[in-house]
Amino acid sequence: MPFSPERALRTIAFFPPRLATGGTQRHLLEVLRFLDRTRFQPLVISAKSGGELADAIRDLGVELIDLGLGERLLSADLARCVRATASVLRARAVDVVQSFQWRPALIALGATRLAGRGRIVAGRRSVPTEHGMRGMLEEIVVQFADRVVVNAESLRPRGRAGRRTEVIPSGVDTERFDPRVIDRAAAKHALGIPADVVAIGTVGRLETRKGTRTLIEATARLRETPRAPFVVVAGDGPLRDELAALAARLGIAERVRFLGNREDVRAVLAALDAFVLPSLTEGMSNALLEAMAMALPVIATDVGGNPEVIGDAMTGMLIPADQPEAMANAIAQLLGDPERQRRLGAAARRRVEERYGARAMVRQLESIYAAVAAREPLARSAAHTTAREPA
Repeated sequence: MPFSPERALRTIAFFPPRLATGGTQRHLLEVLRFLDRTRFQPLVISAKSGGELADAIRDLGVELIDLGLGERLLSADLARCVRATASVLRARAVDVVQSFQWRPALIALGATRLAGRGRIVAGRRSVPTEHGMRGMLEEIVVQFADRVVVNAESLRPRGRAGRRTEVIPSGVDTERFDPRVIDRAAAKHALGIPADVVAIGTVGRLETRKGTRTLIEATARLRETPRAPFVVVAGDGPLRDELAALAARLGIAERVRFLGNREDVRAVLAALDAFVLPSLTEGMSNALLEAMAMALPVIATDVGGNPEVIGDAMTGMLIPADQPEAMANAIAQLLGDPERQRRLGAAARRRVEERYGARAMVRQLESIYAAVAAREPLARSAAHTTAREPA
């Protein structure tokens, strides 16, 4: 039978940031879980050691290679990592390197040039925040990638790179994130939250751009109300101590639970009565999609891809970013109307089922990997398509 590029087994090397719990990393797990292994052989190259998701990757039967890069990317150790990655690309006959974020992408870019094989698909999943030298390096990655994939139209780069860009919305496994398979009362009990207490929460890295400070300040404004919420924060980061101190200073420390990084995001969401995404900037939030899949009523800031996900007021509530008073008012309105909570939660679940299924998202990615490996030109823009689950 004659050779067919479509039937050839392509090796895809995924190059994520540190393997700690986060939206990008959970996205990677979804891709690895649903990737067609009859067409694609995945492996994961991690620049930095550690991370609680390493075992999850291996459990999926995927090879994980750890480069052991130090804390500073721009160091003498960078050249060693580039050489090591080039050796892997040659030894594993890698066809495509899917990179996430500019730091690992920079290593991948140098390694593909050195190895003389492997084409770069650069993923952009959040608004660029780097400036100076780091901002310039991030821009180099985007400009030199063979293809760019973003998860929201607002993230499309300018100029020629924008014409090599596909927009593929994030996807969530709607079978795994299914509100019917988890008991909310039991989930609350597991987190030490009384069953009769209203719990709201968020999931995300504790850094400035995620806006967790706004959520805490909004919660403080509600502490004397009849249905003052208990707040669950899943995630870790450089602002954890500062945010805990803020909660104490505002007199709500006993009503805010910082969980740290959690692999069982589904169990955390199952304990909530409503979900709040307080981001100052955002691409397309995996946490928001997962909360909606769990039939939670959602409040999100009107930034980045959030309006694309929520769509309209029948599916969720959009509020201005960095405005604690507006957030407090939205939370109070939502918690004061149980029927609206139910209605918004059901609509959110339907929207994710119809538009943001993980399997359909991975099928779109596979078409890009196949085209890039075969050196086919960009056939069309996916800017206005959505990842739908097959009927």
